[in-house]
Amino acid sequence: MMSTLPPEMLEAVFDNVDDKQVLLNVLISSRQFFQLAERFLYARIVFPPSFQKSTTMKLRSLHEALEASNRRRASYVQTLSLTTRGNEDRVLIVELLMKTVNLKDLQLTISPLLISRFFRQSFPFALTSLHIASSRTVRTMSYSSLYPDLLHFLELQTCLEMLHLSHINLNMDVEFSPTSFPDLKTLILDSVRVHAFVDTFACITHLRMTGVRGSAHADNRCMESVLTLSCPTTHSARSMSSWLPNLEWLEFSGPISVLALKNWHPGNHCRPRGIRLLQFTSGHLHDFRPAFDDIPTLEFVEYGNRSSTLLRRRYRDTTAPMSVRWLCRPGKEWLADWEADVVLTPL
Repeated sequence: MMSTLPPEMLEAVFDNVDDKQVLLNVLISSRQFFQLAERFLYARIVFPPSFQKSTTMKLRSLHEALEASNRRRASYVQTLSLTTRGNEDRVLIVELLMKTVNLKDLQLTISPLLISRFFRQSFPFALTSLHIASSRTVRTMSYSSLYPDLLHFLELQTCLEMLHLSHINLNMDVEFSPTSFPDLKTLILDSVRVHAFVDTFACITHLRMTGVRGSAHADNRCMESVLTLSCPTTHSARSMSSWLPNLEWLEFSGPISVLALKNWHPGNHCRPRGIRLLQFTSGHLHDFRPAFDDIPTLEFVEYGNRSSTLLRRRYRDTTAPMSVRWLCRPGKEWLADWEADVVLTPL
């Protein structure tokens, strides 16, 4: 429980104040401070992913808090991260979202059985960031016919800059309107099936594949706007690089061994300027030589591992690595500027 000043102490302070204007100023300032604090308190609401009964109780409490202010607090909400356990949670979250007219960032974990009913609503906000996670993988050959409401909801998000779909596979029958996603820059999917976005207005510069399943791009159309790719394995990078002709920055999020790096032959299509190895398991500096030999455009290889926060960057034709400190939040490096947003220190 948060500590507060004893009432006696506050009374002692105000007992010596005879000027009512001073008391009025204190009252007005207190109200202003309260309203200002409310804006920061409700701007970002994050409930950790949980399928316990307490989730429903938290949703009810949040609903009551927003209602108590005559929806003033709801207008402050810009980020929401919520989980639906069942239909009762779905109803509560829908009611919450109907009030959050200024919502920009929505992160939602939901049962696939509730997806269709949830996105059947017409919400009042214009999102710039959206993360939808199914509580288990959705696999269907008639995805667009089974979840037309979700696809329609996505098409309506004309201000969307970042889209992350977890455990939701976009199968080959999915087609978005050609005018969809005019502001989309960052796309994160489980598989490499990005075909649905190729013929839209999306100008995707950052692409991440979080899983290893799924086939490669369905046709020969290229995504020329993609500059940064993050994927788990060298195999996934090889299958994707042929339709990313302007790729400059390549990140491997999964474990990469010395042997895997030596045996990786990216081919003529893969010409990145920088490579990041987030889980480089072991090896010496000279083990990066095959990568420099195979990729003439490669300027550096950055490497680290999960057991340490230390990052090193080895540049072509240098004898010693550099220590790397990124100027962004951990985990967001792949979205940052790989040249300007780092501080390099000689070892």
